[in-house]
Amino acid sequence: YSFTPFSATALSLIDSPAAFAADRMKHLIAAAAIAGAAGASIAATPDPVVLLPTGPGTFTGSFVQPVDGLFIDTFSFIPDSFRGRVSVSLSSLSGPVSFFTASLNDQNFSFFPELGQINFSFSAFVNNDVPLTLTVFGAVLDKDGNPGGPGSYGGSITAAVPEPQTWALLLAGLAGIAVAARKARPVTV
Repeated sequence: YSFTPFSATALSLIDSPAAFAADRMKHLIAAAAIAGAAGASIAATPDPVVLLPTGPGTFTGSFVQPVDGLFIDTFSFIPDSFRGRVSVSLSSLSGPVSFFTASLNDQNFSFFPELGQINFSFSAFVNNDVPLTLTVFGAVLDKDGNPGGPGSYGGSITAAVPEPQTWALLLAGLAGIAVAARKARPVTV
């Protein structure tokens, strides 16, 4: 693969300066349309995702998000703060939607799909009781692979929050192991 900078040779391939200007204008209009679509998608803020308890210390929630062209969506969650392991799974519902990156509380994850793969999953550990924020960047691609057109994607999130009873049980177990180890020592005289 080689790159040849724009030169007079490239100009000679175009019939006239008017054709060059018309071609350049088409590119500028296409870029403005893509930027407008991305701006419209960026401006839309999804409703907070409600995470419901599904077991001891585990909360889950899901969402469906309509998109158009390039998009950057930022999700918030209710309840809003967690400390523990958070797993996220994203999948294309219509479009097709391609995911580029996602971040969970400033932990970034990039997506490099195999041919035909459209699901994106990752897990992160949240160290502090802080509000969860998920940001997703992607695009709905047309048949030529260019951003454009409507689509939608869905996501699910699971937050596993250790409860105080879990920590107490862990500490009690470690204390029991320490006592057993101490009693098992041979006595030397």
